[in-house]
Amino acid sequence: MGITREAFAEQVKEALLHLYDPAYLPQSELLRLLAPNEGQTWQARTQALRRVLMQAIERLDPGSGFPLRARERRSHAILSACYARSMTAQAVMEELAISERQYWRDRKRAIKALVHQLWHEYGPPGQDQVSSSSSPPDRVDIAREEADRLASRSNPELVSLGEVVRQAVSTLQKVMQSKGTHLQFAGAGASPLVFADPTVLRQACLNLLSYAFDVATGGTVSLQILEQPESVEFVVSAVTQPGIGPSAERAHLGLTIARRLVEAQGGYLRVQVGEMGCWSVAVGMPKAHSLPVLVIDDNAATIKLFRRYLAGSRYKVVAAESGPGALELVTLVKPAAVTLDVMMPGQDGWDTLQALRARPDLGDTPVIVCSILDEPELAYSLGADDFIRKPVTQVTLLQTLDRWLGRPRGASSVHPEAPADT
Repeated sequence: MGITREAFAEQVKEALLHLYDPAYLPQSELLRLLAPNEGQTWQARTQALRRVLMQAIERLDPGSGFPLRARERRSHAILSACYARSMTAQAVMEELAISERQYWRDRKRAIKALVHQLWHEYGPPGQDQVSSSSSPPDRVDIAREEADRLASRSNPELVSLGEVVRQAVSTLQKVMQSKGTHLQFAGAGASPLVFADPTVLRQACLNLLSYAFDVATGGTVSLQILEQPESVEFVVSAVTQPGIGPSAERAHLGLTIARRLVEAQGGYLRVQVGEMGCWSVAVGMPKAHSLPVLVIDDNAATIKLFRRYLAGSRYKVVAAESGPGALELVTLVKPAAVTLDVMMPGQDGWDTLQALRARPDLGDTPVIVCSILDEPELAYSLGADDFIRKPVTQVTLLQTLDRWLGRPRGASSVHPEAPADT
């Protein structure tokens, strides 16, 4: 297998975090380890990987002999809620009637149990001992947990990335002066709006700027706000001063937190290290323009509900009450995503799904099946990208759309020049 248990555990954690991320999952090392059939398409292999992870989560369920809120069932309950039902941390706390502190403690224990199970099934024989299970968590693990905790409380809204950056610069003025660092800020005027939690985004900017001011002690830090076709970028550039700057651990921590916070909001973070100590980080957030979501459902009440759910967000509903009507509509409106009901008269959702997948112009459009039928495996086998069980909550709908549309097309959550494990 050629991988340590510690590295395997990190791969599982990252795969869970990006479980429905079409940019990240095909690059996951777990694809080779848990879904090794290279004769299949990458779509089939990523679906197989999701299936392995979800089945492993289900095997953590001790059964109905224990109440849902019993400690013995909380590992399964938390992972199932987070990754099968896409519930927020706050919603899980309320459902299980546990405190925030208890939630994060149980969540960590649940992921450890999942890793243990998968390692026992897929790891090399004779390596079941956990070399680091009794050691205290390192600072990177703590940083990840803190970043995840902050991101779980996010409340996205329309914000100016340029204004958030200016606030972060103002906060760090004294730090910058104490290090003798000079600042060049280009593109500081009005910038297109992005859809993000201003507090979470500001914390990510503070981490990056603080690191940059350390790197460039006595030198210059350059900031730019750049408008890209699908995103707005904040670029921090600096030249590392010989013998000066933060430790590798501090850099690792700062970038770990920033990346976690940015990706949790559908953004991306790219690191580039050039010659002569040149260093830059680009944070991109999707522009807050309206994204058309094609809702295919024969129930007018469901369409009305989805319109209400998405009102005030960056999504707008384009509706069709039948499969044939939807296929006519997509020739006029290229949807950013499609939600599809199954139980419809005439051409049902399964036929409609196959017809949508047969269209080359919709090849990169995520199709999300929303059904009262509990048939996720059938949906995935016919080409669906995601599955939501009805009744659909506003949180679940928004989170699912954000997973698929939060990151600009072509922007990967993993960059080849980024420091490992950040």
